[in-house]
Amino acid sequence: MKVECQTGEVMEIDGPSFAGANLDGLSLHRALLEAQSMQAASFIAADLRGALMCKSDLSDANFERASLITAFLMGATMKRANLRRCQAIGCQFDEADLTGANLEGADVANASFNGARLEGAKLLCHRIESASFTGAYFDNKTVWPANFDPIAFGARLRP
Repeated sequence: MKVECQTGEVMEIDGPSFAGANLDGLSLHRALLEAQSMQAASFIAADLRGALMCKSDLSDANFERASLITAFLMGATMKRANLRRCQAIGCQFDEADLTGANLEGADVANASFNGARLEGAKLLCHRIESASFTGAYFDNKTVWPANFDPIAFGARLRP
């Protein structure tokens, strides 16, 4: 498989598909990965700055310690994704399904979660007060930082 990047770089990845692929530590700056099936792929400590992953299926993917700075994940399915300690500064999660995702320790400064599904997600994030949650849905299983009021930031409690 080939991964093309907007930087002009092309990276060859071993394997028949991105599902379950090990992409740990790779430099995928501005990678073009839209509408891809990447369930259970591992991106531990990968550089995905500015990557385009809109509408991709990233369920059960591992982004621990990855750089997702200014990445585009609009409409992505990220159910149960591990985003612990990732750098998601300015990341666009609008309309993404983050049901059951773990963002513990992630830096989400200026990230956008507008219209995202956050049911059961663990959002114990750094700089969460600068992120946008307009129209995002959460439930009673969603974990927020102490003293953070998601409704004041535009999120909606799903009954």
